[in-house]
Amino acid sequence: MLEGIQKSKLKVMIVITLGLFLASCGGETPAPVTRTTVPDIEQPSDTAQENILPDETSVGTLQVEAEEDIIVGIMLPLSGSEGETGKALLRAATMALFDAYNPSVKLLPFDTQADYAQTKIVAEQAIEAGVSVVIGPLLASNVEAAGDVLAPHGITLIGFSNDSGVAKEGRFIMGFMPETEVKRVLNYAYQSGMRKYAALVPQGRYGNRVQAIFGETVSSAGADILAIESYPPDMEALEDPVKRIASYDERRKNRRDEIRFLRSLRDDLTDEIADDIEKSEVLEDVEYEAILLPEGGDLLKNLAPLLPFYEVDPNKIKLLGTGLWSDESLLREPPLQGAWFAGPQPEAPLSFMARFEEAYGEVPPRIATLAYDAMSLVSFLIREDMDVNSVKDRFSADILTSETGFMGVDGLFRFLPDGTIERTLAVLEVNRRGFKVIDPAPEAFPSFGFTLSR
Repeated sequence: MLEGIQKSKLKVMIVITLGLFLASCGGETPAPVTRTTVPDIEQPSDTAQENILPDETSVGTLQVEAEEDIIVGIMLPLSGSEGETGKALLRAATMALFDAYNPSVKLLPFDTQADYAQTKIVAEQAIEAGVSVVIGPLLASNVEAAGDVLAPHGITLIGFSNDSGVAKEGRFIMGFMPETEVKRVLNYAYQSGMRKYAALVPQGRYGNRVQAIFGETVSSAGADILAIESYPPDMEALEDPVKRIASYDERRKNRRDEIRFLRSLRDDLTDEIADDIEKSEVLEDVEYEAILLPEGGDLLKNLAPLLPFYEVDPNKIKLLGTGLWSDESLLREPPLQGAWFAGPQPEAPLSFMARFEEAYGEVPPRIATLAYDAMSLVSFLIREDMDVNSVKDRFSADILTSETGFMGVDGLFRFLPDGTIERTLAVLEVNRRGFKVIDPAPEAFPSFGFTLSR
């Protein structure tokens, strides 16, 4: 049965009717609640595993008959180049829907095809279908497109992008924002005594955002930025930027000049020192104490080894990263051993990933937790006792911007009035046995506007 489910094609404009499957559903993970502990993630029973994603015999375009039914739209790229990611996020949202155990909530998927124009079309369809709130889309441009259509109708959108440029009141983003991650790891490095920094950032919008918050955070702390270099997204074009940030040519020249000066003294002692310098072939240390590498995947695997090659010693210079480092394949990279990055506490996300894999027979993308947490939040707000005039009001900015925030698989989070998200993050260290938490995530938020530091 499970094999058949995995092979079933997800269809656009379906209503996942919870009542069809709840009789044998074994998932009991509670939806997130305000300022509580991380929900326990239990493995579903065999029957529940079969029911997490409906098969072709139980999926169709179903009519919503009960007046109390609450329709939640989810916009994802279910076809095209991002189709596999979109389907994984839909599955994660479906898991949260079953865990919430609320038969009145119906989840209605829409295929954006990762296309701006198509997203506007399905946003209009969502309005016609009577959705009370929308989670998704995935891409920043799609979040913007959907939000522009939904906003005049008072429909809140909770997108999965991490691009602060598309966030605004009523259009919130769930993605892991690099600004929060950079601030967190830099704060910890500063508290650990580091005062001199460098950064090697990718070219483009993401790199510009990282560079801006890097400069703001270091400067506001009264520390020093000694070097910043950028690089293109090209494996063949990484060496020159690394060579420059390592001051490699300058340091080699300094070494040659020192040897030449010592020999010019024509003294046995200074000749001996010059001989030792030549034999060691080690350049003087770079002046900074930590270097930020906000990169991930194959580019990081190619970038990191270039630093020791150009004599930036990771045993002396602390390498700092972002949530892009939350990738177990990086544990085997020698230059990254002992490096630090900011991210969610790993226990709950790992448990969720294991549960997803057991249910669907595949490893989900790391961002699948965003869809689970978004759907859990929506389910929680639906069942919460509150004095509102309509279902839509349950997702208003006043409610979503609760100062205390909400707890999800990825930890405590809250939305800000401008539509961006704040998260309490841990600082993790890379080592061969796994990601080690060296500074736990804060247990509560400070007041709005405070830096998330401990």
